[in-house]
Amino acid sequence: MSQFYVGMDLHTSNLQICIMDQDGKAILEKKTSCCFTQILELLSSYGPDLKIAVESTYNWYWLVDGLMEAGYDVRLAHAYGLKLITGAKVKTDRRDARRLARYLRLDELPEAYIYPKEKRPYRDLLRRRMNLVQFRSAAYTSLRIQFRQYNCDTFSFDGLKGIDDDIIEGLTLPDPTKLYTKMTLQHIHLFSEHIKVLEREIKNSVKTEPEVELLKTSPGIHDILGMTIYYEAGDVHRFKSDRHFASYCRVVPPISSSGGSSSRGRGGKQGNPYLKWAFCQAATHAGRYYTDCRRFKERHARRRSGSLGRLKANNILAHKLATAAFFILRDGVPFDHSKMFN
Repeated sequence: MSQFYVGMDLHTSNLQICIMDQDGKAILEKKTSCCFTQILELLSSYGPDLKIAVESTYNWYWLVDGLMEAGYDVRLAHAYGLKLITGAKVKTDRRDARRLARYLRLDELPEAYIYPKEKRPYRDLLRRRMNLVQFRSAAYTSLRIQFRQYNCDTFSFDGLKGIDDDIIEGLTLPDPTKLYTKMTLQHIHLFSEHIKVLEREIKNSVKTEPEVELLKTSPGIHDILGMTIYYEAGDVHRFKSDRHFASYCRVVPPISSSGGSSSRGRGGKQGNPYLKWAFCQAATHAGRYYTDCRRFKERHARRRSGSLGRLKANNILAHKLATAAFFILRDGVPFDHSKMFN
């Protein structure tokens, strides 16, 4: 029986399908709506042994999950990897679907990790919590800007968190500015309430995960950071080594070396931004409250001149913590202080 290869270029309301035979000939090229029943009917004529490639767009969940549940061999194509390979001057949906099918046939498809379906909602919930924290931080910044415009910024970081409507009324601000400032304060309170609700739901959901408890033995990693690292890392055995994991966490700078000279290379944003955030936050906490981590961070900061010295030192400590997290998750062991600072 002939083997067929399918490339699917997915969009919001439609997708382009290309079905290619084992000789590389496109026997079907068609655009269809995002109706899963129609997609299954279209594929049913070519047998159950289809190999399917779907590009990793923001809305791939329903399509990849449905095709896998229907028994098909599905691969998720890495969007950035495809861009590096193709680099085509002419780009259309038809060509993209054909390329996916061709790379799949040639076994050259750059694959992305298909995160387990059952854990995906909690990972996404942690990401939404992080977004709310960022929105709240932006609201605090907006509040401070309003005060500085009228020379009323006499609040410390903790003092700004305790501000209320009565305090705003006592400031020498124009009435329209007071109105907007009170609205910003309401946004902050709403964000804080929603963050608490999400944290409560997340903690109740993952309290039985032993890996999270092991991660929390590492310096600077508490409940939320431990859960973020656990859910974002997924199956840690998919990484060949701790170096590959650290690179995925974005705590390793890209290097470009040519002709005996080295410089910072491109591709610094390849990897997982949420793991980067988690380990940098953990490094900040560890450098503040753990003596050995503080000494390690200060030693590296002294070696690097300029205003970015402490930032670079924090990233080096984040790299250390990411390496430790890899072995904690891979081997199922608690944090070993002697190995990190030996």
